[in-house]
Amino acid sequence: MGSSLAQYKYNFYRSDKPIPYEEVADLGDAIDLKDLPTDEQQKLLNSMPQFFITTPDPEEVGYTFVDLESHLSLPNEQNLVNKEFHAQRLLGVTVPEFKVVPCKKTFKTPLGKVNFTYPCLKRRDSEFCIYAYIYYPTNLDQFILNEMMACLEFASITAAETATYTFNSASGSPIERVIKAVPKTLEIFKSTFSNCASNAELWDYIKHDVEYGVDYASIKLTDWY
Repeated sequence: MGSSLAQYKYNFYRSDKPIPYEEVADLGDAIDLKDLPTDEQQKLLNSMPQFFITTPDPEEVGYTFVDLESHLSLPNEQNLVNKEFHAQRLLGVTVPEFKVVPCKKTFKTPLGKVNFTYPCLKRRDSEFCIYAYIYYPTNLDQFILNEMMACLEFASITAAETATYTFNSASGSPIERVIKAVPKTLEIFKSTFSNCASNAELWDYIKHDVEYGVDYASIKLTDWY
């Protein structure tokens, strides 16, 4: 489920007058506008349309839900000595991020080839996710480990429902809504896991060596383009 990604439309020029010069390639023979004399810069700027760009409203940015069973690759996964680590995605949304950076276009002007700098919209796709995690000793008996992992699965299912409900109920951008869902998801996961694990055999003997909880991660899926 989830909304489809919107089509983001933007323009580099906004003016009643057209671009008066032919766009050409810079083969190393163009000069930057800023390197021209001030009066020549102003003449060229007066002849050109206004450079502008529009960026999407963060609250209207589309997103898609990530399959909870798909592989989760965390950017800063910790490796602890004599500890095993397991993580389970509870909520994930794929969201486009945007930034404005300076770009250049080259035009053939009466003064030769000139590079104009203008605002350029760049995009990358990222996953913003909430996940449950557990660290446990590497030498656990398999029977105890199976009981503990069963509790992790049960608590993850319950917490995932909470995460999705809170996300869908929250206001703001998709990224803000994921972050808002973390506290309640953490509360539900820890209480559910604790209640389940307390009934497991030998839990009282290992609980001080087990760390579990919920965290949030931003996973970059593409470079800026």
